[in-house]
Amino acid sequence: MMTEIEIEMYHDFLPVSSEQWKTIQEHLAINHYEESNHNLVNMILWLEWYPLFCVEHAHYMLLLGIHEGELFLYMPLCKETYFDEAIIKAKSIFDHYGVKFVLSCFTKEAMDKVLKIYPEYCACPARESYDYVYRVEKLMSFSGKKLQKKRNHLNAFYKDYENRFVYETMNQENAKECKAFLENWKAEDGDAFLQSDRKGTMRILDLFGVVDYRGGCIRIDGEIKAFAIGSVLSDRMCQENIEKADPNIRGLYQAIMKEFLSHEFSNYEYVNREDDMGYDNLRQAKMAYYPEFMIEKYRLCREGENSD
Repeated sequence: MMTEIEIEMYHDFLPVSSEQWKTIQEHLAINHYEESNHNLVNMILWLEWYPLFCVEHAHYMLLLGIHEGELFLYMPLCKETYFDEAIIKAKSIFDHYGVKFVLSCFTKEAMDKVLKIYPEYCACPARESYDYVYRVEKLMSFSGKKLQKKRNHLNAFYKDYENRFVYETMNQENAKECKAFLENWKAEDGDAFLQSDRKGTMRILDLFGVVDYRGGCIRIDGEIKAFAIGSVLSDRMCQENIEKADPNIRGLYQAIMKEFLSHEFSNYEYVNREDDMGYDNLRQAKMAYYPEFMIEKYRLCREGENSD
């Protein structure tokens, strides 16, 4: 066990508590990373799958995650001036414990900086983690030949439910109703990842007004049938963290996407709709909306190490 002096020396990683959400958000705001994993709502949403630990320093904050039993470091949260200092400190902590130095969810720009410090390593692309980024205007209008099929679903929804649906910006009261809707949303599906998603979404809804995010929902005949939650990444880009809808209602997914962006994020140029996690069905679904560009992400590997 480390002594207090050793803990001070190495700035040991400690579990993140709810009291630190605000501090983490303040550090994230320094960087304006447009990568989806460096987003507080995302971090809270997936706490069960990716437990979070941190080191707070006067110049930076380091975040540590766990994926399939392996520790990994997020991009350091700091001014560019302190990037190298933060990476070197992080490696010293990994080395102190004899743990493999793993960096994950790093953009190419950030990884290039790391490789200048540690040229014995290389960058391994993680395609399953690439973010899909779209023009907000395109997903508000569904214009163009490429989105014709999606637009047909959307128009069918507006025709079928013209006088029966209403969009509402999320507030304390309808956030509770969204939880009630979520209780039954795919409740019979035994997939562990999906159920973790449900549990994490419940947690996010409980934090409405505590964590900085925006939400919206669609009522049909007075009942909530879809909702979405998003947050800000940078001056030009927002992120859609959560999107749930009754899958039996044609065009509802397209409608909540359009209405949510139109009401909550219309002044942003781009929306990051996150990665596909390597699932073929998700990849096909995200590609079907024709992303404007992808945000490539990398892991730190030793020379010759298999990228998988």
